[in-house]
Amino acid sequence: MLVSSRTLWSRLSLVVVMKRALLTGVAALAAFAAPVSLAARYAPPPARVDVQVIGFTDGQSQWHFTPTVIRASYGDTIHVRFSAEGAGHGFKLARKPEVDLTAYPGMPAETTFVADWVGGREFYCTFDCGPGHAQMSGMIVVARR
Repeated sequence: MLVSSRTLWSRLSLVVVMKRALLTGVAALAAFAAPVSLAARYAPPPARVDVQVIGFTDGQSQWHFTPTVIRASYGDTIHVRFSAEGAGHGFKLARKPEVDLTAYPGMPAETTFVADWVGGREFYCTFDCGPGHAQMSGMIVVARR
C-alpha cells in the first residue's frame, strides 16, 4: 500500500499539533497547580502559644486580666497558665465550653486547646470575685495563616 507524500505530511502535522496541545495543557496545569502546592509546602506549621494569664483583685489594679489580648494563628495550640491575685477568679472562653478554669491565690490552673476559629473570642471571669467582676474580660484574636 502506497501512501502519498501529501497524506503522510498531513498525518505528521496532526501528530505534531496533538503533541503541542498536550504539552500546552500540561504546562497550563502546572502553572495553576504550582502556586497552590508551593503555598501549602511553605506555610508555617502551627505553633504553641504559651501565655500566663493573671486575674487581679487588689488595692491598685482591681478586677482585670493581664494580658487582656492574646494573639495566635489558626491551628496554633494555646496553653494557658491561669493564676489569681487577691481573690479567686474564673477563666472561661466563649463558645469553647471545655475551656473553663478556676484559680485561687497560690493555686493556679492550666489548660491547652487549639485555636480552631478566625477572629476574636472573648474570655471572661466566671467567679464572683467582687463588685468589679463584670468588667473582667479579655480577647483571644486568631489570625489566618
